[in-house]
Amino acid sequence: MKQLHFCGGLPRSGSTVLMNILQQNPEVFTTTTDPLPTNLHRYMLQKFRVTETFQAMDADRADRALYGMAMGAINGWYSGITDKPIVISKTRFWNRIRHLLPESKVILMIRDLRDVVESFNKVNLKLKALHTYSSEGNSLYAAMTEMQKFDYHFNSDNSLSGSLKEEISVAMELWMYEDKKDTIKFVRYEDFLKNPIDTINSIYAFLNLNYYEHDLNNISQSEMFEHDNAYFMERTDHRTKPSFIQWQPPKRRLSDRIHNRILEKYNWFYNAFYPEEL
Repeated sequence: MKQLHFCGGLPRSGSTVLMNILQQNPEVFTTTTDPLPTNLHRYMLQKFRVTETFQAMDADRADRALYGMAMGAINGWYSGITDKPIVISKTRFWNRIRHLLPESKVILMIRDLRDVVESFNKVNLKLKALHTYSSEGNSLYAAMTEMQKFDYHFNSDNSLSGSLKEEISVAMELWMYEDKKDTIKFVRYEDFLKNPIDTINSIYAFLNLNYYEHDLNNISQSEMFEHDNAYFMERTDHRTKPSFIQWQPPKRRLSDRIHNRILEKYNWFYNAFYPEEL
């Protein structure tokens, strides 16, 4: 592996289909939801360091050893799943290990929050009984009122609220105030669907890669197929169509009441990315 980059951002915002397209490039390997970043952070960088025998080591040597072990884990993980020189890890936890990988770049997929919620709602409408449920376990998504759905998406622990808190706000700070424009790229889902070739071209330019001619009419599932039965608590679907689906105006089933509340609460998000919606 010569380069490691990340793709994160909001759920239901095109990251899966983007990864499936980019993997057509014989130089590029893309993951499904990657377990390495969060587990490396949780079990090595956090838990390993608090063991007594490790804390008994000389601090400078322990620092070098832990860094070496972390970098060895990163290289060993990806060399174990691919021999391609460029890896793009699909993860919402890139920020937890970005300090180890200052040369890595991050693509962040974003989408109108109203349509992210509508997409989750659409997935749940297809189900008979295996619906999303809240982390408190007291309500199934299909039984929620619209305001309960709003509370679930934005005030409980799930992929949407987590990305807004941990990724989007952090990436905006890095992009705006820490001069990281060359390492952070926001991609609007709507722009991707309207102009896929232009968007993919811009991603290649951002990653400093030679452009590859992709076939948008023959998109295969990821080499690392993601089994969605792992996500029973929050129902989703990572299967993509074999042909690229162009943008169409959204068909919204939820009421203006919930949409207006989203616009009001996340005014900062719309000011930054969708000022035309305000």
